[in-house]
Amino acid sequence: MLLNRTIRLSPAVALSSWAIFACLPALAGDVSVTGFGTIGFAHSGDKFTYQRHISKSGALRRDSLAGVQFDTTFADRFGATVQILAVPSSNDDKRYVGNFAWAFISWRPTNDLLIRAGRQRIPLYLHSQNHDVGVTYEFARLPTEMYSIAPGNEFNGVSFSKYWNLSNGYLTVDGYWGETDLDARYWFRDGVPGLQNAGATFRTIALSGRGMVISYKTDDNNFRVGLHGSSGRQKNGSPLPATYPFVELFPGVGYFQVDNALPGPGIPTVDNVRNSIVTFGADLAIGNNFRLVSEFARTLVNNPSVEIANASNRGYVSLLRKIDKWTPYVTYAFLRSDADQRDLYQRVNNSIVPNAVPGSALINASQRAGADGMLTYDQRSVAIGTSYSLSPTSKIKAEWMRVRVGQVSSLVDAAPGSNVRNQNINVISLSYSVAF
Repeated sequence: MLLNRTIRLSPAVALSSWAIFACLPALAGDVSVTGFGTIGFAHSGDKFTYQRHISKSGALRRDSLAGVQFDTTFADRFGATVQILAVPSSNDDKRYVGNFAWAFISWRPTNDLLIRAGRQRIPLYLHSQNHDVGVTYEFARLPTEMYSIAPGNEFNGVSFSKYWNLSNGYLTVDGYWGETDLDARYWFRDGVPGLQNAGATFRTIALSGRGMVISYKTDDNNFRVGLHGSSGRQKNGSPLPATYPFVELFPGVGYFQVDNALPGPGIPTVDNVRNSIVTFGADLAIGNNFRLVSEFARTLVNNPSVEIANASNRGYVSLLRKIDKWTPYVTYAFLRSDADQRDLYQRVNNSIVPNAVPGSALINASQRAGADGMLTYDQRSVAIGTSYSLSPTSKIKAEWMRVRVGQVSSLVDAAPGSNVRNQNINVISLSYSVAF
């Protein structure tokens, strides 16, 4: 395992993170240290690589990680938290990196109000705050169909949490504003000579976002609804393609202009893509030691001219039952891009100009690469698994999952010259999680 110790944050955030970490002993009256980690093995018996790392050869890299967290209080009503993770790199499929997941100062002006500033988690999911701590939930892996709205889960900014005690529980309103850099991964099946290499390519997206989440919790249940807005642009300043225009060569024959190096009117672009995301979540006790857990998200694109985007519906529903130290579960999950993008993907991917057209090989290869440059999804999965609590702070887990790909899924690395349409992928996962 190679650990890259480069901290991939902006200079200002990196400096503030190290400052918080370095000053903890001097500021703190008491510093608490906790650690956690997961060793996970995932294997697929199919020819496709799934979620970057899951393949026939099996992989520890998909689910294995380690973390340590420092918490302290100082002065009156002030505190600080730093969490450091060793995780798979977000821009390299073969490396681990050391990252600050959390590095923030907190202030509690009243008992029912908390304000934070620094590096924090985006509150997108039921398990946003603890998704790296595998011992805190029963799933072998949180459903990727839901937990992949954004390539990363941290932001640099400010947030607040306001609490109200009610007769049967408490109500919380969380708000946040901030920005971050995210690495979006694209898999190119064949590549284009001189233009695009085959394999994985990573593009850094500068994202600014804000949102509000309302939660209601009782002793047994948790309800959650959120509204989030974001604006993303390429970090290198390049514009984002809005769509691919069709160039007609003669009646019934033409191609999609996916690169401005090809003849055509030019690709329409936008400087940024603006999204709105609505999320719903519920974790319910339904009697006889059964729990029902479900989350749903709807992503909307606010640029009216953009067809190459990430508008989608996604979610899952899971039924769990605690039986002594065992908690078996079954989960159904889905992720589907909007019809306009799926249709554009299919038209670009299936477009072929005849060999008689000069430069046809380059045009056809470019069109396939253009399709691969669209993050498009049409998949669902069923998982059956169980966890076993060795102790209050350690669990072993096992899961079998069957993924069904419909038209396409950018979570699957297709082989050169192939498609993943109408494919099944079977995944076996085993893991051990611990906290201390």
